[in-house]
Amino acid sequence: MWHSLVHAVAATRRRALVTVCAAVLLAIVVPQLAPKLSAVQDDREANDPPAAAESVHARDLLRRAFPDERGTPAVIVVRDAHGLTAADMAEVGRIGTALSGPNRPAEVAGAVSAVTDPAQRTALTSADGTTTMIMVAMKAARGDEAFQQGIDQVRDLTGGRRGDLRIKVTGPAAIARDTNKVFASANVVLFLATLALVLVLLLVIYRSPLLAAVSLVAVGVALQLTQAIGAALVKAGLFQVTSETPSIMTVVLFGIGTDYCLFVISRYREELAADPDRQAAMGRAMAGVGEAIASSATTIVLALLALLLATLPALRGFGPLLALSVALMFAVTVLLVPALLILLGGAAFWPGKPPAGHGFTGGFGLGHALFDRIAALVIRRPAGAALIVLALVGTLSAGLAGYKESYNWIAGFRVGTDSQQGQRMLQEAFPAGRLAPTTVLVRAEGGRVDAQARAIDAVASAVAGVPGVREVSGPTRPGGSPSGPEITPAGRPFVSPSGQVARLTVVYADDPYGAAALDRTDRVRDTARAAARGAPVQVLVGGETAITHDIRAASNRDLLLIAPVTLLLILLVLGLLFRSLLAPLYLVATIVATVFAALGLTSIVMLTLGHQDGMGELVTTYTFVLLVALGVDYNIFLATRLREEIRARGVEDGIRRAVGRTGGVISAAGVILAGTFTILMSQPTDGLLQFGFAVSLGILLDTFLIRAVLVPATVRLLGERAWWPARLAPAPDAAGPVRDGTPARRG
Repeated sequence: MWHSLVHAVAATRRRALVTVCAAVLLAIVVPQLAPKLSAVQDDREANDPPAAAESVHARDLLRRAFPDERGTPAVIVVRDAHGLTAADMAEVGRIGTALSGPNRPAEVAGAVSAVTDPAQRTALTSADGTTTMIMVAMKAARGDEAFQQGIDQVRDLTGGRRGDLRIKVTGPAAIARDTNKVFASANVVLFLATLALVLVLLLVIYRSPLLAAVSLVAVGVALQLTQAIGAALVKAGLFQVTSETPSIMTVVLFGIGTDYCLFVISRYREELAADPDRQAAMGRAMAGVGEAIASSATTIVLALLALLLATLPALRGFGPLLALSVALMFAVTVLLVPALLILLGGAAFWPGKPPAGHGFTGGFGLGHALFDRIAALVIRRPAGAALIVLALVGTLSAGLAGYKESYNWIAGFRVGTDSQQGQRMLQEAFPAGRLAPTTVLVRAEGGRVDAQARAIDAVASAVAGVPGVREVSGPTRPGGSPSGPEITPAGRPFVSPSGQVARLTVVYADDPYGAAALDRTDRVRDTARAAARGAPVQVLVGGETAITHDIRAASNRDLLLIAPVTLLLILLVLGLLFRSLLAPLYLVATIVATVFAALGLTSIVMLTLGHQDGMGELVTTYTFVLLVALGVDYNIFLATRLREEIRARGVEDGIRRAVGRTGGVISAAGVILAGTFTILMSQPTDGLLQFGFAVSLGILLDTFLIRAVLVPATVRLLGERAWWPARLAPAPDAAGPVRDGTPARRG
């Protein structure tokens, strides 16, 4: 198959030229026929829980019952540390009037301040008189372009600072806008930094600018096609893409693409050293690594598509674009790369010469000598070598004892933003929960809700008694127990215009995105429903804290589903590749060990030593899926070579040759892939810092310990049983041409 493929795309230099021209033409023309990927990105559901979550039902009911609640709220914080003066309050009045009058920005539904609505002065002004809030209701949903512009207009109108008076815009709307703005500028930096790093690494590894160019051209073609085809599929409604996904896709594509090219080029050099016929050498090279690359791409694509089983929109939208990029990168690798190498001929190795008498060592000058010594150690003391690696992995995994998660997105920003500064100002003067109150909705199942005043009072009183609840505001009946002033945006009524829904606003005493607040949501829900039991009403609890709680719950459920499905898919692919039941088990076990070690050390460095609040939202799930998928890449490359060499030479000599011949290549590939993910550590959030650190660390552990030591040691201990129930009969051509004084298998 692989010989035929090489013959089809590069049988002659002329055919190779046609292949290269066709690929470049496709990379130029296809993007012209498709929309821009940036034009079809949609962040509206990027931070949403599953559609079936209670918080989503509460949000939908709130928007139906209170039409002016359709948008996302913003909070303008006005603070003077010396106390608000009359001039300060006049400025508050100016801003409030401008945002609630007829000339307000088009995307602002209205605003309320202590000046425009004096009845709200106590609720909106801090007890020490230093800080007041202006509550702003936005019309558009977050993620819309109109929404982004609306927040910018609000900020322009506030002015920011006047003498001792500081004004910042925060709240859910401003946080969403700042997130979009921060990532928009960071994406360009990410691409350029990744490109520069990969170019430097390739030049160091190949010592040839043209070989480095081959890899970059291949990645560039795959990137152009992925963006164009992906955008067309998104526009067709097959899946969604958020603003973060293309950034991670770029990193994955550069890493995977350069690795695949490295595997082809290294094997081509090795085969060319034994036979100067370029077409024949390329045919044997592709026969040697083609199946490994195909199996690697298949497992990565399946692992990424397993994310479609997730209930979280953010997870479901992450996999398809990355899977498409890997599939296209595989196609480019097996079609375009051989053609480029044949077309360049001996010039590809300039300023060096085509290899003669020795294979490609790679790995920053780490050649056969180093990995021959590692192989010798593994062959001589396999149990000891395996125990040392396992002890190290176990020690690193122990770091998971300090593992915790953080769903406070704004606290995870590593750059200063208006919303972050506004939140701090708010927390200095008000209960932290004022940033994002919880909403309890009581809907009458028949008739008007005011007929259920007793039940509403019971719900308000019960919720007010939940530990950690600072304030509850809502409707009361005559003789009922008032539960405090209204503090929701724009002073809207407690009862919907239809009279069917009543709204209670609950303010927590602590951070509404903190773990304690998220845990409290279940207690509030249970308490509210218990208080309304027996009354003909429906009770729903929503708001930002409830949304975040439901995201956390769905994330945990998704991980428990995706992890075993991903592992099962990989086991099946490995079983088919090696015709073995045992080999997939120990190969996958080593990958899982790498994931635990990487997450354990990340927990130690970021949480214990770095004092971060916790692992960011979905970091663990993304890390698991990508490390497992990418780890299979090196597992397959090494294991296929082990099987090939053991079949030709026996267990000991086969391990020695396989480790020696692949060690430098795998180490070089691992450094490139890890390097691309370290670029994510420059991104502006703790979550991406942790994600980049965990994945790059896991790849390096996998490359230099698991693949170089643990897997060969396991094979040495198991002997020929390592491939059970398959038996490695001698290859039909095992007595073929002699290389390094030993018969070598062709193809």
